[in-house]
Amino acid sequence: MFDHFEAEADSILEEQIRICEIPAPTGQEAVRAAYVAEQLDRLGLIVAHDSVGNVIGRPESMADDPVVLSAHLDTVFGADQPVAVARPGEFDPYRNGEPVPAGEYHAPGISDAAAGLVAMLTIARSMGRTPWASEVMFVATVGEEGRGDLRGARHFFETDQGRNARAFITIDHSDPAAVVNAGIGSRRYSVQYRGSGGHSWGHFGRYNPAFALAAAADRLAEIRVPRNPRTSYNVGVVRGGETVNAIPEFAEMDIDLRSESPEQLERLDEDVQEIIRRGHQRELRRRSEGAMELVISKIGDRPAGLTSVDSALVRAACRALQAEGLAPRTIAASTDANAAMAAGVPAVAMSWGGRSDNQHSIREWFDPTDRSRSLRVIARMLLELAQQGPD
Repeated sequence: MFDHFEAEADSILEEQIRICEIPAPTGQEAVRAAYVAEQLDRLGLIVAHDSVGNVIGRPESMADDPVVLSAHLDTVFGADQPVAVARPGEFDPYRNGEPVPAGEYHAPGISDAAAGLVAMLTIARSMGRTPWASEVMFVATVGEEGRGDLRGARHFFETDQGRNARAFITIDHSDPAAVVNAGIGSRRYSVQYRGSGGHSWGHFGRYNPAFALAAAADRLAEIRVPRNPRTSYNVGVVRGGETVNAIPEFAEMDIDLRSESPEQLERLDEDVQEIIRRGHQRELRRRSEGAMELVISKIGDRPAGLTSVDSALVRAACRALQAEGLAPRTIAASTDANAAMAAGVPAVAMSWGGRSDNQHSIREWFDPTDRSRSLRVIARMLLELAQQGPD
């Protein structure tokens, strides 16, 4: 039924490139959202932007408990990051002018989230040709990445439309054989050490926020975490200072903590909070003059969750993967599906297909080989869920 995906491979790729080149930093997704809304409107769907900026497309006669297919609009890159997709054989501006290998397309966001969005739009067009179109709603969410903290998905699942969903499928990872049925919990903090600043020579001896941050970051790097349940931590952003010959008035870092286990996440959080305070105290013992208060701000808190392997949704995903010759396996990740799970809605994240790597880096790349197989997997899932009704 969905053999046309291969015939349309070139046009799907060109649309992916168009989407990628529309800037969509977290919190600034409006232009890309307008493009997605226009495409859904052309399919005859009733399209709306909700109060936070999500794009929602639904059939005129929709089931009370639709299956929701989703992808997020935003990327991790700021508005100052230019994006122009480098094609095979062209010089790659993101890798010092190296030629792009055959079959690959290089650009920040080319897979995450352009590949997810084009997959959603392609499947939306295909579902309109089936008698089950009224069973599926399409949602492009804002604020999935970074400080967005799943803002769009959280909002959607606070509404009746979200809470009444039969199932939620988000297209948001690269592994064609994997079903993300477990949501990794995460907490994110902005940590700011502050002082009065001053001249590096004339005021030497004053509290230096950079030294406090460095002491804490060094201790953070020594934390030992279990491999099972998998747990991680990261210092992702560091800011502060104006010039080389001035004591900075602040030094700030953003920290990301994750675990498959809520209990382990809590323990990690407690350890990190203690280390942050010790960094401040250590600098106070050395240089207390000019010291100001330590400021810790929570900037993200993603709930953990699980969709049972025995649920109709996960069973449908596994059957669809097997039908395409793939050996299914379940994994954990942090996606918009976390928000659905927290709301009690069965949810998974599925692959956008092809081959890709270096997501969240300007060295990100995508190869569309075998993408059609992953598109068929999602289409098979939607048809099975639409026909069988509620779990």
